[in-house]
Amino acid sequence: MRLTILGATGPTGQQVLDQALAAGHDVTVLVRTPDRLPQSARDRVTVLTGDATLTSDVRQALTGSDAVISALGSGSDLKSDIASRAARALIPAAELSGTKRVVVLSALGSGTTATHAGAVPRLFGKLLMGTVFADKAVADDLVRSSGLGWTLVRPAILTNGPHTGSYSAVEVPQRKVGDRISRADVADFMLRAASDDVWSHRDAVLLTH
Repeated sequence: MRLTILGATGPTGQQVLDQALAAGHDVTVLVRTPDRLPQSARDRVTVLTGDATLTSDVRQALTGSDAVISALGSGSDLKSDIASRAARALIPAAELSGTKRVVVLSALGSGTTATHAGAVPRLFGKLLMGTVFADKAVADDLVRSSGLGWTLVRPAILTNGPHTGSYSAVEVPQRKVGDRISRADVADFMLRAASDDVWSHRDAVLLTH
């Protein structure tokens, strides 16, 4: 698969990149600071320096790609609006480049999914991440209303644990979800979702076993 990754220097994006390379995919990354990529990865990917909130930069990165995975995050910025700004760049860039398959890391607790979140992620979202989650809700709506083959990936609480493969994905959970899931397992799902249309036009809430 010819794949573009946005946010490849972040903690989840690094997992996506490592697993994509291990699987033999042809990878392009768009990053602000190429030096933040391990040298071993830089030698094996097409690295473009640019801004994921600029349509022109994203379009260049998507040229020739079958799918794009956006693992962009707010980092420690509790007032970040990166999600909505990136969505506003990604949608027209994907349309112009002909990249139809778009997998975006969102969060359980943003927008209407707050009703599915357990007590801990719901409190975390309300007290600490309210602005970020509100911005993610805007981004989610933009992605959903596009004509792209989108998937919104919704983990509850991310950890730096190992890749276990011990998880499942559902659209509507039958219980309140406060599961912890490793970034490695989230990356595993995002790559699987990007490879076909099974999760196209669907939200994926990730549950651990």
